[in-house]
Amino acid sequence: MANRKIGQAGLNLIKQYEGCRLSAYQCAAGVWTIGYGHTAGVKKGMTITQAQADAYLKQDITKFERYVNNSVYVPITANLNQNQFDALVSFAFNCGAGNLKKLCAGRNASQIAVAMPQYCKANGKVLAGLKRRRSAEQALFNKAVAAANTSKSESEDYNMTTIRKGSKGNVVKVWQIIIGATADGNFGRGTEASTKTWQRSHGLTADGIVGKNTWKVGLESL
Repeated sequence: MANRKIGQAGLNLIKQYEGCRLSAYQCAAGVWTIGYGHTAGVKKGMTITQAQADAYLKQDITKFERYVNNSVYVPITANLNQNQFDALVSFAFNCGAGNLKKLCAGRNASQIAVAMPQYCKANGKVLAGLKRRRSAEQALFNKAVAAANTSKSESEDYNMTTIRKGSKGNVVKVWQIIIGATADGNFGRGTEASTKTWQRSHGLTADGIVGKNTWKVGLESL
């Protein structure tokens, strides 16, 4: 069994769709939860820092990395590229090991990607949030790993141009690729929100503005 780890693109995707709460709350099932869905040892009144939330997330993700590394659950695991591996870890984190095994059984990579959007129901009902997450996971699964290297080169060519809400063009696409957002070249509210989340998770000022410091950390994360 391999021992591969999730990359930054997969981590960003999970953070974006899980959301983070630094004070303990009870989920729909009544379980005390904190951070990005962490439940172990959580009690009423508990609070944590963003750094602790990130640490809990990486701790919780380890279990799902093992599932994706295991050929019993993912028969083609040895042939996965980093983006495919990341997408399946996110899928397993959200849907569980059983659904991961069901998704991958008897399928090649192309067939897995096609089947992903089917897993968007809860209690038999299609949920818009799950549809969006499956779409994002499918897009990451299908994205060539080489795109990361391309984005780094292009970002350097732009000399870390400051961008913010309202900015448009290829430089915005480069940034959207780095944070795992939809690369449409339009810096709208969604990209701004994803940028703030990304900045918080990397210890930066969460102002939604991509300046020199944010570019520097973003390029180093590739």
